[in-house]
Amino acid sequence: MNKSTVTKTWIAGLVLLALGLIVAGVSVGLMLAYGGTFTAAPNGDGYDFVPRYDAFFGTTVFLIVVGGIAAGVGGLVQLAAWIGALVNTYQVPDKTWFAVLLVGALLGFAFGLVGFAAMVAYLVAGPDGMTYARPRMPAQPSNPPTLAPTS
Repeated sequence: MNKSTVTKTWIAGLVLLALGLIVAGVSVGLMLAYGGTFTAAPNGDGYDFVPRYDAFFGTTVFLIVVGGIAAGVGGLVQLAAWIGALVNTYQVPDKTWFAVLLVGALLGFAFGLVGFAAMVAYLVAGPDGMTYARPRMPAQPSNPPTLAPTS
């Protein structure tokens, strides 16, 4: 996967992730605002949400699920772009960018935006490993063996 494909794939995943989160978030807000009522909790601490089971409530639940699925697919697309970037940078003789992407993503599991920052840094300034791809050797023409004459 060349760098331009990695870039397009990662940005597409980012857009899909963001749209999914926006749809799910707006749907949750609409459901809580108009899909039911808040009543005082029986123990006196806070409130309970009591939904109205109508078409509006069902639609908001459906949109929450669709937004969550879209966000999940966007995350998987970004994962595929990250793997493509790892494969791409592994072909470069200097393995610095490979290490930055790998360690950045692993730290991203603990510190969130570190993996995002590592991927953005690669997209802005990283090398394209496809320029370092090893050329394939052309097949050597083989001469067929000469056969002995038969009687």
